[in-house]
Amino acid sequence: MVIWIIGLSGSGKTYLAKKIFKELARKNKKCFLVDGDVVRKYISYDLGYSIKDRKMNSKIITDLCKFLEINGYIVICSILSIFPMHQKNNRKKFSKYIQIYLKSDLTKLIKINSKKVYSKKNVVGKDIKFPIPYKSHFILDRSNLKKYKYYYSKILDKISK
Repeated sequence: MVIWIIGLSGSGKTYLAKKIFKELARKNKKCFLVDGDVVRKYISYDLGYSIKDRKMNSKIITDLCKFLEINGYIVICSILSIFPMHQKNNRKKFSKYIQIYLKSDLTKLIKINSKKVYSKKNVVGKDIKFPIPYKSHFILDRSNLKKYKYYYSKILDKISK
C-alpha cells in the first residue's frame, strides 16, 4: 500500500505523513516514510528544479515507493506531486493506493514561508503552476481544522482495511 500525500510547500505534508507513520508503527505495522525533500537531499541531489528534473525526481520517488511496497511495507510518501499523469499511473502501479491532497491557501503559505522556499525561484505554486491533484481520495482543507481532524480519522480507517 502506498499513501501519497500531495500539497504545496509548507502545507503540512511531512507533518501528516509522520503522524500517520507513528500511528501505523504504534500498531506494529511494517511502514516506511518517504519524504520528497529527503529523497532530493540524499538520492536525487544532482537534480535541479526544472520541469524535466522534477519529472525525473517524481519517477525516482515512485520507483522507490514501488520497491518498498514490493518488500511488504506500507509506504507513506509526502511529495509536491505536480504531474497528474504520474498520479494516474500510481493507481496502476501500486497494489493499493490512497491519495491525500492537503489544500492550502497559497497567500498564507507565502506569508508564513516556514522553509524559506517562497523567496526562491522556480517555486511550485508561485512560479510553476500547481494543478489540482487528479482524483484524490481525501482532500484536507487546512483552513478547516475540525474537518481536517475528521478526515484524518477516516484516512486511518481506510488504511486499516
